[in-house]
Amino acid sequence: MNKIKTGPAREKIDLAELLKWRDKGTIITDDRRRRPLWFDGRFLDAKALNAEQNYFLARQSDYGRVAGFGVITGLGVRAHAEKARTITIDAGHGLTPSGSQVVLPEQLTVDLAAVAEGQQLDASFGISAIPKASPFNRTGLYIIALRTVEYTGNPISAYPTKVDAPRTVHDGSVIEATAVTLIPYPDPGAGSELEQRRSAVAREIFFEESLKGQPEDVLPLAMLALDHGIIKWLDLFMVRREIAQRERNVWGLGILPRPLRASHLRQYSVQLNEVQKNLGTSGRIIASEHFSVLPPAGPMPASGINGADFSFNFFPAEMDVELSIVPEDELPALLEDSMLLPPLDLELTGEAQESTSVLVVMPVPRHQLRTLSQSLPTLTRELQAAQPGMIAKRKPIVALNQLMSRRFITPILPEVLTADSIWRNELSKHSQLWYVRRRNLHYKAEVTSWSVKMKTEEAVVENNVLERVTGLNLKTRFNTLLGRSTNIASAELTSFLASPVMLKGSDAAVRAAVTELEKAETVDSLAVMKVAERFSEPGFGEGMARLEKSNEAFTGNTRVMENMAKSGLLPEVDKLSRTLPEKEFKVLTDEMLEVGSGNDAEAVERLKKVIEEKAAASGTNERTGPVVTKPLASGLRVTNRETRG
Repeated sequence: MNKIKTGPAREKIDLAELLKWRDKGTIITDDRRRRPLWFDGRFLDAKALNAEQNYFLARQSDYGRVAGFGVITGLGVRAHAEKARTITIDAGHGLTPSGSQVVLPEQLTVDLAAVAEGQQLDASFGISAIPKASPFNRTGLYIIALRTVEYTGNPISAYPTKVDAPRTVHDGSVIEATAVTLIPYPDPGAGSELEQRRSAVAREIFFEESLKGQPEDVLPLAMLALDHGIIKWLDLFMVRREIAQRERNVWGLGILPRPLRASHLRQYSVQLNEVQKNLGTSGRIIASEHFSVLPPAGPMPASGINGADFSFNFFPAEMDVELSIVPEDELPALLEDSMLLPPLDLELTGEAQESTSVLVVMPVPRHQLRTLSQSLPTLTRELQAAQPGMIAKRKPIVALNQLMSRRFITPILPEVLTADSIWRNELSKHSQLWYVRRRNLHYKAEVTSWSVKMKTEEAVVENNVLERVTGLNLKTRFNTLLGRSTNIASAELTSFLASPVMLKGSDAAVRAAVTELEKAETVDSLAVMKVAERFSEPGFGEGMARLEKSNEAFTGNTRVMENMAKSGLLPEVDKLSRTLPEKEFKVLTDEMLEVGSGNDAEAVERLKKVIEEKAAASGTNERTGPVVTKPLASGLRVTNRETRG
């Protein structure tokens, strides 16, 4: 068994060997890693102790550079709500590129116009050779950053080192601190173009990988645009980097480092929200007017697609753009996969843009995807440029086809349910979409799998459904539905009623589902899927269980439950019951018992009105979808946020 060696695992050499190999250039010494050699009888002086401390400080900085640089936690920067020249920096800590640790133990409020010492720090640190004239007139782009400094304090008496020397007082402590400083960003733009310079600087940093204005010994936190000392805009993610492994590229192929790509996505998202806020909800945004380069994946306004003719105006007209419906739980994987692709350069020429493919995705809950797949011929459709008739943009074949096509007068017909109307309806539910850059790969269509018949105990399933509807006195109505149904719809209906939520859930859910199917003009597979979609939302059934458990009057009052099923709003009642706080839930149950106990059509209408008002007041009828809020070290965190306008 090998013995574990203790102490520094370094081979010791003598002076003769050192001189021999140093002359040949095969031994390299590092003056930073020089420490005192202690032995009995050596005089302990201040120089030796300081050398000991400097050795370990250098080693600590080297270790700090292993994980890269950036913010570890906190250190958020935001403009003061009431003071135009003031910013607030949250408590936190991080590492500079040189490996030094910067710490803010508590929240800090900084008045940019009153930082007189900041100018002296800029000059003494070598950031600016000439101190600025006045902090009140700063104009241009600046990086707000932190750097480590130290000073001496706590004076103590020093004993004389000679017999006849007098006693002196000397500082006894070295105190480390963090300095806040403004670094001018070297940008040749004019001061009146601060908004336009933002997109140009984003291109320099995220596309060209520029490190201007970012010294190695400072930790950049945010970029500011100042106009005579007044903050015009504050961009948190332009220069801020989260601590993570700083892989330079993948296999040397030039892919941007992970922290840089994550910061680009967050910076773009913040700037896009500001542009939308300035233009309003009705304003149409053209990306090239506000950005020079886009991340390979990110959010985009739903107004970037015109639902009338399914044209796009957010991207350059030469790009190949398609719209697709995807399950919302697959959106993070799509974004993560596209983040390895290069950014979208909006300054390329038209011919170069033609080789760029973009997929605009519209996330929907998974339980709705099956219904849409049956209603639409395909879940992906090609989008046209918003101005296909421009002479400089259209292709020759398009111009020839337009010349040869005959002009017809299109009559105004009553609106019918078509694929386009379904796409428009789904598009109107979203205020924000997502885009991902697509790979330019050749996909060959060929059969790569085969179908396998899955056998189940069909007789047992049908018998369970029959027992369920018979126990609820619904057998006659169920047989009538089967008589009106197509063969495929009958199988779909049986499968739906055999699901756990119908077979073992609330009795009212089965009654409501049968009632809604009876209202359909044609009972086909699509009609059954539409009803099944409403009763298949994640968490369905929990609300009815809470309703029946909280108030015994519901379980004993079959009239209220029947009226609830007749109202056609049982899924809304279930959602209200599982989301409302206890106090509001009590009000809802009392009102439904009061108005829904009658044995007439008016009781159903009163109950329906109560449910609709509560749903509108609580916002449970609003669609929610996933949104990327923060890229993590290993991926993107997804949370829910309202996506309907």
